[in-house]
Amino acid sequence: MQINSEFNSSFANVDGVGIVIGRPNSQQNQQHIGVLFIDADLEPKFLHLAWHYDLRKDNPCPKYLWLDIPLDPINKIHLATVCALIFKSNQDGIPYGICIEGTGFAEDGSFTAEEQLSGLTCATFVIQVFHSQKLWIIDFEKWGFRGDDKLWQNNILDSLQNKAPADYINNQRQKIQKGAARFRPEEVAAAATLPNQPHGLDTLIEQSSEILKAVISHAEKIAAL
Repeated sequence: MQINSEFNSSFANVDGVGIVIGRPNSQQNQQHIGVLFIDADLEPKFLHLAWHYDLRKDNPCPKYLWLDIPLDPINKIHLATVCALIFKSNQDGIPYGICIEGTGFAEDGSFTAEEQLSGLTCATFVIQVFHSQKLWIIDFEKWGFRGDDKLWQNNILDSLQNKAPADYINNQRQKIQKGAARFRPEEVAAAATLPNQPHGLDTLIEQSSEILKAVISHAEKIAAL
């Protein structure tokens, strides 16, 4: 697994599609993840769910690292096309939510949810981009619940208070109480870039830790420039 940055490789060197991960705000202990892909104009683009109803297709930022993914050339071309389609089909954005269950993308790239009050995080957005094409990177049955994840989830909902209606927030709180697994950006990055997919949480500990250390080190390096 090679972790790339602006210091050793251009984003344009990605082989069709890959993963982008970083810590855009060095003052916050929070990672952010998205999909790097080469668009129809042969330019590298960063597709990511930035926040509540804030889906973006940006030029990649030097604050981020990127990794290639173990897909054959045909599937890479297909997934890059899907990324462009998802952005085009969700111009009003995608809701930010805690629980991934019942969410996904239709054939036309539009976001779908079995429940009206459902959404995605930046990490589960990436999962569903892959899973919508039957590229299974996560084994949900082998993903545990961690007590400290509830703290992060509730903090996220606190931040959403002024962005989402009360019924949306309350619905998300109820899901947390029932137990909603969290998929951390570095774990999803590891799952997407390692072979022998899909992965359970236990198989990603070493690689996700390596990615997290690289993200932190890169953020410190960028901040020092």
